[in-house]
Formats: sequence, structure tokens, C-alpha cells
Amino acid sequence: MFNDIFNNIANCRYCDRSFCFDVAENKSSRRGLASSISATCKNCGSSHGSMTSNSMPAGYEVNLRFAYGMRCIGIGKIAAQTFCALMNLPPPPPKFERLYTPIFNALETASSHSMVNSVNEAVIAIENNKDIAIALDGT
Repeated sequence: MFNDIFNNIANCRYCDRSFCFDVAENKSSRRGLASSISATCKNCGSSHGSMTSNSMPAGYEVNLRFAYGMRCIGIGKIAAQTFCALMNLPPPPPKFERLYTPIFNALETASSHSMVNSVNEAVIAIENNKDIAIALDGT
């Protein structure tokens, strides 16, 4: 499928030919759901490759989003493996649980900012009075 799409829209930057690319995945370079894809010109041999996901300090973005999505719907690694198999996707990252830490850190930061913003809005709404009562539901 990638061959058809790529060959219909691209010319080689070195020999300026069209319909000349072999597009392939380097399966040994897979990192969970992120893959390495390369396009090689059959005429001049030039090649260019790239990962299918942006790299972040905590891992590849697609893997982080996948782990977050699985957690949001209440399933873990075993169910994620089953999902990937049923969808004909590469298996999830082998160290799936390690992705939870950066996800939880980001969620904690976002919730802290949200609470600070809520306090600031409440203070402004009651004319800069900082004597505010809060109610927690225990979750």
C-alpha cells in the first residue's frame, strides 16, 4: 500500500524519476508500535528512512499514546497484546508498564495546573478573598 501511495506522489530528488521507489519496513528496528520505514530509488539507489512516530524522552509518542489509551479504557498489557494481534498491528512495547510513569507524571502536572487555575479563578470571583472552602469527594 505504501509503495502505491508513495510512487504516485513522489519523484526521486536525485534522479527526478517517478514510480521508482521501493518502500519497506525495517522490522528489526521496531520499537513497539513505532516502525522504521525506508524508501529506496530503484534507478539511482538513493535511500531515505524515518521512524513512523516522533521520539520523546520517555519513548515513542505512538507507544505513550497507546499505553495511555489502554489505561483510559481500563485494560493493561495482556489485553493490549490481544488488541494488537486482532488489529494486525505490531505487538505493544515489551516494557509496556514503564510507560505508565511518564503518563502519570504528565497527568499529575496537568491536574496541579488545573487546580491552581481553579483557585485563582475563585479568588478573583470573590473579590480577592483567599478564605475559600473546598469539598473533596475522595477520588
